[in-house]
Amino acid sequence: MAGGLIDDRSLLERIRRGDAGGAEELFERYAPALLRFASRMLSDRETAEEVTQEVFVKVISRAHQYDGRAAVSSWLFAIAANACRDRKRHDRRATIVPLEAVGDLSASGEGADARLESRQRRAAVRQALASLSDEQREALVLARYHGLPYAEISKVLGISVGAVKTRIFRAVETLKARFSEGERSWNAAN
Repeated sequence: MAGGLIDDRSLLERIRRGDAGGAEELFERYAPALLRFASRMLSDRETAEEVTQEVFVKVISRAHQYDGRAAVSSWLFAIAANACRDRKRHDRRATIVPLEAVGDLSASGEGADARLESRQRRAAVRQALASLSDEQREALVLARYHGLPYAEISKVLGISVGAVKTRIFRAVETLKARFSEGERSWNAAN
């Protein structure tokens, strides 16, 4: 992450003392990464934004609960992972794709084809990630998209390093099978 461990801990200390500047700085430092994490976990940008805000409300109200055993970033991702699980558990509504995600398909030329293909590829990846179990998706997103080492992921998720490796392995195998299956369907249709 952008800040160092000592800086992050001092920001939490400032938050404990009621310093709004500390909360603002921590938000600026971690909100983009937490939003990306929540977006990948929830497959809905608007809900991910709400969850990211909820994470920081919890951080402000629970800064005194940080015990220093893990990096502040790990603590934040653990709060985000729990918030995503809670949201999915309590909010089982259908995923809605915003119109801006569809874009302007009326554009002409080779550039439009490339953009459409890129959108389709991203949609396929989002759909494939959504097909994973929550446990597999959490571990994979933390490792591959956020670059957390397995030891940190184990702290975030509260599981052993071996369990992290197993979840990531199974997630990758599932994705390989899904994309292999999709390629066969594509080839059969064309």
